[in-house]
Amino acid sequence: MINILNRSLVIALLLSVTAFSYAQKVTYDDWKNLTTSGKLPAECKLQRSNNNLDLVKFKGRYYLAFRTAPTHFASKKSVMYIVSSVDLDTWKYETEIAPQRDLREPKFAVYHDTLNLYYFTAGTSLFSFDPQQLLVCRTGGNGWTKPESVNLDGFVPWRVRERKDTLYLSAYYGKNLYNNKHQSNLRLFYSTDAMTWKPISSDPQVDILSAEEGEFIFDKSGKLYATVRLEGTGALVCSADASSLYNWKKVRIKSKFDSALLFAHNDEIYLVSRRNLDGDIDKVKNRTNEKQGRARNLIRYSITRKVTSLYKLNKQDLTMSLVTDFPSTGDNAFAGISKLDDNNYVLMNYSSDIHGKKKNWIRGQLGKTYLYWTKLHFGE
Repeated sequence: MINILNRSLVIALLLSVTAFSYAQKVTYDDWKNLTTSGKLPAECKLQRSNNNLDLVKFKGRYYLAFRTAPTHFASKKSVMYIVSSVDLDTWKYETEIAPQRDLREPKFAVYHDTLNLYYFTAGTSLFSFDPQQLLVCRTGGNGWTKPESVNLDGFVPWRVRERKDTLYLSAYYGKNLYNNKHQSNLRLFYSTDAMTWKPISSDPQVDILSAEEGEFIFDKSGKLYATVRLEGTGALVCSADASSLYNWKKVRIKSKFDSALLFAHNDEIYLVSRRNLDGDIDKVKNRTNEKQGRARNLIRYSITRKVTSLYKLNKQDLTMSLVTDFPSTGDNAFAGISKLDDNNYVLMNYSSDIHGKKKNWIRGQLGKTYLYWTKLHFGE
């Protein structure tokens, strides 16, 4: 009897391991360079650095927004282009935004019969991060409105998602982010008209020093899952019940998820983000001061190598498991994704030349970067 039970246990274990491994099977096609393909409209005047993108499907067309500038850093020459395509091959010029100052973080949101694009403007100094206005422009599919302020000056948008006919926006206050005057204030806002935004609670969802890039998503039950970048010290992985979206449970880790994008496949949550090949950003084991070693961590982080990676979220303990690294080097990771069918997605990202010499992050930020895309496949 014991042997039979043992054999049954072994068989059950093997079946569960096989099922888990099978569910984890993810493949992707060769990555294609959109910026050198000749497929972008002639109106798109590309500069050396092409990054900060988002992708969405709206009324049968794929819409892509991206930033182009002399380098990764702030410049008055920065331009944001919006293009669209029916087949991901032939791209049509939609519009461009060129405010004679930096602009970043394009985030699409479809609401009712309108496609909204949120982004923020910044300064012109190469060496400062200076968020100004949070703006939106929109289209019904035939022409774009002029940018309008949503009255959240100083906030940086990170993600906009819909739940029960309400839009939710995660944004963090970015003024003085890299000095001791920063007032940490990462919040979830909500809107029922895509224009007027109110905080979901009086207190911020995260008020830890240098909290930014609050990526979030809802599962089918309405529960919220999120990642938060802690610039210089690591990251948070968070969750909140559908009945209390304002109350985020937080698990702190020393790894950092840069430029995070969460997406769901069969109600499992996956993350695309930049991964530091040098390991944890914060290598101090017993830290008593939140600011201790932060500057040193940021310097070391800039001179180490990065790749764009795919992770899977464990909903129970809020940990991330590495699934695969994508071809990438130098300056990389600001992905956009759109579903093709039940098991396939189009995934876009940016990187330094994936076929060239491997670079550290700072060399990539000062050099050429390109827009790449692939088709992502999940095994049955």
